[in-house]
Amino acid sequence: MQWLDEDFADACDFELLGLSSHLPPHRLAWELNQHLEWRLEFFKVLEIQQRKGHSEHTVYRYEDASSHGSQTWYVIENKAPNGMVARFKGGAEMDYLVQAMDETGAAVEAIGRIRPMRGINYILQLDPLESGAIEHLALMDIIPEAED
Repeated sequence: MQWLDEDFADACDFELLGLSSHLPPHRLAWELNQHLEWRLEFFKVLEIQQRKGHSEHTVYRYEDASSHGSQTWYVIENKAPNGMVARFKGGAEMDYLVQAMDETGAAVEAIGRIRPMRGINYILQLDPLESGAIEHLALMDIIPEAED
């Protein structure tokens, strides 16, 4: 089934950023909304199967479309008491993952604007295929939203 894995990897066209911050998810979303003029809103709680049980991770989402293209941003709580989303060496240092499906090329600019924000320790670009989270992130829109 190697061909299926390669096709899946080719279909996963998004940027992935790792972010370290002491802020809780709702506060980080608010800060990003203020500094980047986004409108991140609660999207769902992502349940990840772990070795022992499962972990729950808050996800916020922002969508925008303009004449330059469309963009969808997800801010995913990486670390939860029962586990992590990103399972790679150094992944435990990432409090959040920022997933960008961006046709406008704004991801690089966003890194520069996020880095000096209050409450951000650091931000860096990650390889989605090496993150250990690809299977959860690639299907973000397919997995049903949480019901209120």
